[in-house]
Amino acid sequence: MPVHSLAHSPLSAASVRELLAMPAMPPVPEEEFYEYTEAELGWEFTDLVCDAVLTRHHHVLWYEGAPLGDPEATLILTFGEAYPVEPPDPDEYGRDALVELIGDWAALPGWELLEEPALAECEAVLDRAAEVVVAELGPPLRTLRADDRLGLGPHLWCRIWRMGEHGVVLAPREDGGPYGYLTHLTLTVHPWPAGEELPAGDEDCLRLVRDRIVL
Repeated sequence: MPVHSLAHSPLSAASVRELLAMPAMPPVPEEEFYEYTEAELGWEFTDLVCDAVLTRHHHVLWYEGAPLGDPEATLILTFGEAYPVEPPDPDEYGRDALVELIGDWAALPGWELLEEPALAECEAVLDRAAEVVVAELGPPLRTLRADDRLGLGPHLWCRIWRMGEHGVVLAPREDGGPYGYLTHLTLTVHPWPAGEELPAGDEDCLRLVRDRIVL
């Protein structure tokens, strides 16, 4: 599947550790949240994704629940944004607007833009991110190829880890937010009870991933 452009920013060990630590961090009272996250974590708010922040590592973090100290929260760290294919109706999908949006992502500090990257180039971005997560959590429990359940494309590898009562998923995922056509590259932490096993079949497993990480 052709990819018109991919904006991305490499995951660092520090950025991964920070994300993995968030569910166990002390909760911050709501009235202190903005001041604390700005002063202590270097967060600033962004409109690239609804209800999102730009971390001090220049990745976009969005979440369901409280991002700090809430074991039931889902945390989605976006480090890549792909414009996957030529829309069947450019007027309907607003191709110029999508190109401009990718440019907004690429303009973030530490981000770069790949124009018309090959699938292997897109895969390499996720592979490098996987190496960082493996250094923290060891080999993934499951590695499987994404499909339309997770987004229009590119259909890259989806990797799944367990961390106590949480799942950790490195995968492309559809944009359900303001764009409706682009694909996020994400590292997600979500609640996953220790007694719950992954489905044996790839399709059921991808369906579970979709249901857990798509907000």
